[in-house]
Amino acid sequence: EFMEQSEIKVEVDATASSTQVSPQDISITLRPGSEASAIVAVKQLERYPVDLYCLVDVSASMQENLDHLKTVGVALSFRMAEHSSDLWLGFGSFVDKPVSPYINVHSSKIDNPCSDYEIRCRPAHGFHHVLSMTSNMSEFTRVIKRQRISGNMDTPEGGLDAMLQAAVCQRSVGWRPDAKRLLLLMTDQPSHLALDSRLAGIVTPHDGLCHLENNVYTGSTKMDHPSVGLLSDKLLENHMHSIFAVEKQQYQWYEELVRLLPGSYLGKLGFFQAPNLIELVVDAYKVQSTNLPCNLFSPDGPPLGV
Repeated sequence: EFMEQSEIKVEVDATASSTQVSPQDISITLRPGSEASAIVAVKQLERYPVDLYCLVDVSASMQENLDHLKTVGVALSFRMAEHSSDLWLGFGSFVDKPVSPYINVHSSKIDNPCSDYEIRCRPAHGFHHVLSMTSNMSEFTRVIKRQRISGNMDTPEGGLDAMLQAAVCQRSVGWRPDAKRLLLLMTDQPSHLALDSRLAGIVTPHDGLCHLENNVYTGSTKMDHPSVGLLSDKLLENHMHSIFAVEKQQYQWYEELVRLLPGSYLGKLGFFQAPNLIELVVDAYKVQSTNLPCNLFSPDGPPLGV
């Protein structure tokens, strides 16, 4: 009478229906060391809500490409209507860490890096979150039109630093828990990597956390650039699919990078003209919707890691 022979049970609740994952509720009772199996059917929605965050390098060499972006918002919403029932857009900008030797720290250059060319530029910055996710395409266009270029000294930019903040600062950016999340990085240069910041005396490794105050990245001058491994972890953890839109001269550099970032997509563009950029986003969406390398999405809650 002191012996207990517990049963192995698999109970499926067929009343909880879903258009994506079925069954929704499975209860399993196991003894230590025992096994049980259950069949789960997964189907990706064809017209899933999409959040697209445009993270743009606004260094001086990107002026022409920034101009092309001004016509993208409304056209992209119409094009994506063929694939998604609900597209929201957000926007952020980056240049590089605003410290020497990445920028000229002369007093006349800090506020206006382009003073030598008699052009009014905005100060260099690690990352500015400019527009939270919105379905208002007119507002997106207005924000893009207000953007001005900046400047820095060296060739690589702080793209990976900005990507991590855009991914982990979910409340500020406004990522929706029930949407497919696309993070689009637009640049014409390679990115700084971890340990590069030692040139500026910054030796503290990145902690992988959000450091936005008033939509400005405050950790830019305090922490190193994130490692590729840390960025990969945070993209997976926050269910992000990254899209790299780079000019052809940098294609090979980013081709090596995307191999280390699961769920990423790379496009080669001569110039970021609206039709080319729109097709890049649509193609990336199709690929990510087909492959789903890192997560599934629940219609009733946050994405499900698999």
